Amino acid sequence: MSENQKVAKAATQRNEIRLDRLALIGTFGTETRRHALLRHSTGRIEKVQMGERVAGRRVVAIADGVVFLKSSSGTKRLDMPEG
Repeated sequence: MSENQKVAKAATQRNEIRLDRLALIGTFGTETRRHALLRHSTGRIEKVQMGERVAGRRVVAIADGVVFLKSSSGTKRLDMPEG
């Protein structure tokens, strides 16, 4: 299943994305210029890329369906919903 198909399927499923916390809703771009769409608990959607800060953490890796965010307390992994 392609990344676009995963996003479309998750968007139409109940309870696939936790609305009370930061959630990954998509990854896209080329291998050398990856981006991710993140949904904040407030409902705000943000496009991020490597090195940017989001929710007090730095984006350290973006791959198909996964983002890693690093802070002084450790690294957090955000995955796309399985859907």
